[in-house]
Amino acid sequence: MRRPDGFERPLETPAEADAEQQGRSVAAEAREVIRLDALRRRREEAQRSAPAPEGAEPRRWALSAYADLDDEPEAAEPSLPAEPGAEPDAEGPRPSRRGSNAQRVDRAWRSAQREQRRLDRAEAADTRREAKAARRARTRAERAEVRRFTAARRRQLRLALMTAGGLALALLLLVGLVWSPLMAVREVRVEGTDRLDAAVVQEALADQVGEPIATVTEAGVAERLQAIPQIESFQLDVVPPSTVIVRLVERRPVAIIETDGSASVIDAAGVVLGQVDDTTASLPRLDGVELGTEQFEAVATVLVSVPTEVLEATDTIAASTPSDIRLSLASGQTVQWGGAEQSPLKADVVAALMATQDPAAAAVLDVRAPEHPVVRGAETPGT
Repeated sequence: MRRPDGFERPLETPAEADAEQQGRSVAAEAREVIRLDALRRRREEAQRSAPAPEGAEPRRWALSAYADLDDEPEAAEPSLPAEPGAEPDAEGPRPSRRGSNAQRVDRAWRSAQREQRRLDRAEAADTRREAKAARRARTRAERAEVRRFTAARRRQLRLALMTAGGLALALLLLVGLVWSPLMAVREVRVEGTDRLDAAVVQEALADQVGEPIATVTEAGVAERLQAIPQIESFQLDVVPPSTVIVRLVERRPVAIIETDGSASVIDAAGVVLGQVDDTTASLPRLDGVELGTEQFEAVATVLVSVPTEVLEATDTIAASTPSDIRLSLASGQTVQWGGAEQSPLKADVVAALMATQDPAAAAVLDVRAPEHPVVRGAETPGT
């Protein structure tokens, strides 16, 4: 009767049993490593099939060397020549000199670690090279940006300097032109004179001739013309390169007043315009009216409102109070004006009455109420 398989082997010693158990553990560990490496390979294949980012490189693993452990044939140790008369070994060929399965796994593990370290060093070197190249590129970009920025600043500064230089040159040319003899005053033209002689004004401005035309101002001209009372206002026009035009507004003489035993002509503001001459002898004289009083203010309003023909036909103007103004006409008529209110309307009514009434029959023209004027004959005492 045949014995079951396994009973033909000799009994193992405890040391041999421990060695066999350790070999089985190492073999199980190797199979687990192989299984994990197979899973990694499938994962890498799945990653390779997926679209990878541009420039990316899949990571390499040195542990893939474990996948070839099962496929490596075991090289049998060459057997020694059998001694004469010795029986052949019942256990078969002895294990290879390469060692046990655990030793081969350990060697493969160490080799994989070395390969992995080599790959890690290579990858770290690549990373350092890429970082160094990136730093160089960033440095070049920063230097280019600095150069571009400084070039723009230089262009801006150059443009600003050119602009400032142009403005300064233009200012110097303008100043030189203004102060040059070409821009000096050579003619003073006076316009708007009626009673005043233009030569008087030109003589007052004679010191401006030869001066730079830019220095002629209204304040300077007013200071020189204030000594001429006939000028009420003026307008100054400077016409380059050498002409100054003065347009005058003369004061209007309206009455004659006795001052210090002499007759003087005044305007409505009470400004004395000079002595009476042939052109002002026909103006009315103020009778008992002092300059600067309330009566003069009322009379001045009347003098401004009265037409020229009425003013020339008036001999004297009297005002005992501001509301009792009387005009004595050259025809012998008397105009009872009243106060200064409604003076323009009263002036129109007086002009119309003088044109329509007989001076002998209408001795008194009462326009104190201009809407209802009254014409009476010569006044009798007590009226």
